[in-house]
Amino acid sequence: MGSTGTAIVIGAGVIGVTSAYALARKGWTVELVDAAPDVAAGASRGNGRQLSYSHTGALASPSLIAKLPQLALGYDPAFRLSLRPDLAYARWLTSFIWQCRRGAYVRNTLECSRLASESRRAMDRLLDDHALSFGLRDAGKLVLLPDTKSIEDARATLRLTAQFGQPQDIVSRSVAIEIEPALEGFAAQFAGAVYAPQDQTADCALFCKRLLETITAEYGAIFRGGMRAVSIEDGKAESVVRYANGDARSASMVVVAGGHEVNWLLAPLGHRQAIAPMKGYSFTAPVGRKAPEVSITDSANRLVFTRLEDRILVAGRAELGESWAAVDADHLQAMKRQAQAVMPNVADYSASDEGWAGIRPMTPNSLPVTRKLSPSLAINVGHGMLGWTLAMGSSNRLAQIVGSPG
Repeated sequence: MGSTGTAIVIGAGVIGVTSAYALARKGWTVELVDAAPDVAAGASRGNGRQLSYSHTGALASPSLIAKLPQLALGYDPAFRLSLRPDLAYARWLTSFIWQCRRGAYVRNTLECSRLASESRRAMDRLLDDHALSFGLRDAGKLVLLPDTKSIEDARATLRLTAQFGQPQDIVSRSVAIEIEPALEGFAAQFAGAVYAPQDQTADCALFCKRLLETITAEYGAIFRGGMRAVSIEDGKAESVVRYANGDARSASMVVVAGGHEVNWLLAPLGHRQAIAPMKGYSFTAPVGRKAPEVSITDSANRLVFTRLEDRILVAGRAELGESWAAVDADHLQAMKRQAQAVMPNVADYSASDEGWAGIRPMTPNSLPVTRKLSPSLAINVGHGMLGWTLAMGSSNRLAQIVGSPG
């Protein structure tokens, strides 16, 4: 592969695939590579499938800081904080705590909302240009709020983000039940909700496959699976990617768009990023007798319920600092019991599948890092729990930063 006008994108999750698309539209000859044999093999495969353009508050917040001791002690079944003797992780936690200040939370939430708004517009343009089918549905979303304090916090956040034009409002418990009757049996457990009528659901993994088909057929991109990048040589004018099989490829632009392990490639170059792993789980089950049509987020228990035709997908848990991607059967069963306890009639939990676990790459401020590191090296990393939502917007920003070849 000649290097002039070529771009190698490392990582074929939703961030890598959308990065490849954005660069191809700029005129780059794109080679997309991943250690897995197919696209969307990691965190993009089994996520909650919600395109949450409206619900983009930063994880680090004043309300979370008070809970850190109980999180560290494991008292919250939905959010666990691992503590281990690791200097980089300790620095990450220190930065995360600093980002919990009110002013930082406001800045981070505003920037995340701005990027989410860009993402929605970019997705709309993509679908205007290409007839992709990946289960996109205008389901709307209800974020259930457990008490008056959470309602007031949500109201303040909505005032902050109103400028970005994503329609949403605080609704009473009775109105939420009118919008989604499946919540009737859950009424005692929430005080109100944020309703975002235009938020969507879609199959992230299927989107990656369909978009890859488009960029290979229409833009001449190449996908090479089973290629584990082990090092990058930043030669300024061009960079060289070396792979575990001994292969080496040069390109005039290399983009690192992988998950939580990107520092294996970036740290030796002096470009270590503040990224920590956060493990999440999901499972699907047949619809129950009161299955919702609207997507539901139970903010108190950190669970999301998404309708997938004749099945319900339940996603949840946040295990910060956990990098082991395998399903922990005890943790999955605990999440299933919790989901069944709070919304027993939305799914046939007895017939649920074996579940899935994935690792999200979290930054302390919940904002991805999209920048050029040298004339021939760029990154688009750290999208955390909102990778599906932010992918199109951050990849458009990447293409603007990198520019056209030549």
